[in-house]
Amino acid sequence: MSQADIMERHPSTLFPEPFAALEQYQQVLDQPRPGFDGATHKAVEVEPLETEDGYFQQWEVVALSAEELAQLEADRLAAEQAARDATRVTVTKRQALLALFDMKGIKNEDIEAQINLIPDEFDRYRALVDWQGSAAIESDSPTVLLLAAGLNLTESDLHELFGYAETL
Repeated sequence: MSQADIMERHPSTLFPEPFAALEQYQQVLDQPRPGFDGATHKAVEVEPLETEDGYFQQWEVVALSAEELAQLEADRLAAEQAARDATRVTVTKRQALLALFDMKGIKNEDIEAQINLIPDEFDRYRALVDWQGSAAIESDSPTVLLLAAGLNLTESDLHELFGYAETL
């Protein structure tokens, strides 16, 4: 317990300056937490160790529960999504088409031809609807990434294209 915790438990007690705990409380000397892999374990404070020199804080390393592991995974996925969201660039289809033409000489017909090369009918139709029906184009959409691969556009190319498209 902290000094504030003790004082809160005993509101009508006048404590000396400097603070001294009541006799039913013993000072526990802080000890560093042991090393552990935070992805699978945690340090839990256990009963202090009593020695001739006083009480020493003790720690036990225990495995994380299934719920804690699930929460860590959910937190990791949320952080990854937040990072993707932070780097996502969204432009209008007009901006995307002008940037593709200005920087790479790629026309809308080239994109639709690339879509028609998709072997799986389901994937081909979804890409066509996504491309033709979109008013906005996101830099990390599955369709954009699929088309970029087919048009030999690198990640760097996409970054430059979307950066340029934002200026149009």
